[in-house]
Amino acid sequence: MRNPLRALHPRQFRGVRLLLLVTALALAAAVSGTTVVDAELRGLVIGLLLAAGLIGGWFAVTGYRPLWTTAAGLVGFVLVVSVLVETGPTLLQLRGGRAESRVTAVREAGSRADRYHYTLTTGGWRPIAGELTLGEARYGVGDPVTVVEDPSGLADPMLPADLTEHRDSWLALIVLYLTTAALCLLAGRPRRTADE
Repeated sequence: MRNPLRALHPRQFRGVRLLLLVTALALAAAVSGTTVVDAELRGLVIGLLLAAGLIGGWFAVTGYRPLWTTAAGLVGFVLVVSVLVETGPTLLQLRGGRAESRVTAVREAGSRADRYHYTLTTGGWRPIAGELTLGEARYGVGDPVTVVEDPSGLADPMLPADLTEHRDSWLALIVLYLTTAALCLLAGRPRRTADE
């Protein structure tokens, strides 16, 4: 049986290179969205990822269709930022469990959105991985807090009420990725020449 892909010109697969670049950035953002990277450093990480994406994209997209490439870049940017923000909540939705905990330490950071960072332990003094981050000072040392925690410790704990805001975020990420893939493939189509 004849391979139908042989009839395609190699330049028609250029869009796959752009998609691989966006996929690599999204995977790096997913790792950064876990407890591997401190919550305060995530802004710096996203800046480095986007700089790497712009540098890599500059060399990768020569000869691509400009309109589709711009659209793919913008949607890819939204995808990478969304993956960074939604990785932790998605892990908690898929495998998290409620835990009754106590605050053992509070520290104040410079950011406005997640200013207060709470270190938690369970009733049996088992530390909960990561930190609960909130925009306001709600708890003091020794206060009881009910959180949703990831058993493997990859996601920062969250309050159950805050987690409901991220309901079905994994579905939105899949739609964003498929949209990015379609735009990357459209951007990589070869241009028609005057002879054609």
